[in-house]
Amino acid sequence: MRKILNSIGVLTLPILFVLMMSSSVYAHTNITAGNVEIVAGWLNEPPVVGERNAIYFEFIRDGKPYAVDPSNLSIEVRYGNASKSIDIEPLEGKLGVYISPIIPTRTGTYSIYMKGSVAGNPVDASVLIEDVEGKGRIAFPDVEGNDSANIAPRLQAALAELQKSIDSLSSKVDDISMKVNDIEGSKSKQVDSAYNYGMVGLGLGAAGVIVGISAMVAKRNWSKK
Repeated sequence: MRKILNSIGVLTLPILFVLMMSSSVYAHTNITAGNVEIVAGWLNEPPVVGERNAIYFEFIRDGKPYAVDPSNLSIEVRYGNASKSIDIEPLEGKLGVYISPIIPTRTGTYSIYMKGSVAGNPVDASVLIEDVEGKGRIAFPDVEGNDSANIAPRLQAALAELQKSIDSLSSKVDDISMKVNDIEGSKSKQVDSAYNYGMVGLGLGAAGVIVGISAMVAKRNWSKK
């Protein structure tokens, strides 16, 4: 029984190794057009939303790099119902390799549609390329975690500082009001009005601080999507 288990283990280890290696390699998709093989995918992998990248094409004819005429091909990159026509250009120093710069703006599945001819062979194919992911996979440190952890203390500190300013101003206005109590009523009313306007101004300032911090957080959260 032990010999059988050992034999199974010996056979299983290479299989697991192959699976692990294949899962760590980001896939490019192959398209066959006669004797020409077209490899398509992202230039930089894994693709990350909001980061400059490019759609990558490699043309191989009879096992060798092959230079094509891009004008013979019509290529689109697609995301859901949205599509965009792209032009490819040779990648310097790489025979048979062409790219089209692009900045993916949403996470999810992208595909490439190619139609035309390569070396006289017709091409009409649509293939999926690797999904675009959020920055959280490669970002360090964890920006999202830091924001959620720090926004409450920062907001509390800002409000506390604002409250100190209000208390200080209120105390000064009270002192002034006490000194002018013996002045005619018209001047007293002016002091009251100044006090009221001051309080309204500080209230608007507090609202502005809160709105500003909320907008900052919303902007950071949006940039991570």
